Amino acid sequence: MDISDLARRLLDRRDSADAPLRIVQTGHPALRRRAAGAVARLDAGLAELLPELADAMTLTMREAPGVGLAAPQIGLPLQMVVVEDRYAGDKGENEEGDLLERSPLALRALLDPAIELLGTEQVYAWEGCLSVDGFSSIVPRSRRVRLRATELLPTGELREVDEEHRGWTARILQHETDHLHGVLCHDRSVPRSFADNAYVPHLAELPEAVRRLGLTGDIERLGDGEVVVDTARG
Repeated sequence: MDISDLARRLLDRRDSADAPLRIVQTGHPALRRRAAGAVARLDAGLAELLPELADAMTLTMREAPGVGLAAPQIGLPLQMVVVEDRYAGDKGENEEGDLLERSPLALRALLDPAIELLGTEQVYAWEGCLSVDGFSSIVPRSRRVRLRATELLPTGELREVDEEHRGWTARILQHETDHLHGVLCHDRSVPRSFADNAYVPHLAELPEAVRRLGLTGDIERLGDGEVVVDTARG
């Protein structure tokens, strides 16, 4: 089925325009396919659907709730993501937020996002996915990334972006871009760290998780209150 036709069908399945889309779960084929390019399909009927699709994905992300949503997660194999982090912690008030370099991320809709990993520092953190509901794992991510994408602005216009990001925002962008290549965050996780969310608060300190779950590898180099490993230092 044509991508534009599939997008229209998914949007029309909702009971109303203000209803969220269905988030598909692991096992759905769209989560394991390489998504089709978005910009190349704008002239094939996709352009007129983009604002409605972005609004529907945003509503779905917020209701879930999450900080990002990729089109494959609604069953649409298209290179499109929405991201937003309404984090409101002030520096010094949230130890975990400061440790993971978390800051607010304004709502953005991105087409064909491409991520380039920068530097050799990897940050270890618990990460979950709306398409693997109820579970998390410890995922190492690059501390810094370069983002290149076509951004869909609220006005409906498109603009090219080429930016650097770090910390939690970099993690969000890596997570969502992975979805466009058929990769789930748990595919990248530290072996043996996959856990029911009910247990994660008891394993929040990574050295404790290493001890209790029997984790091995670079994560063993983390000390108390540390999340960053520089892989160039061996």
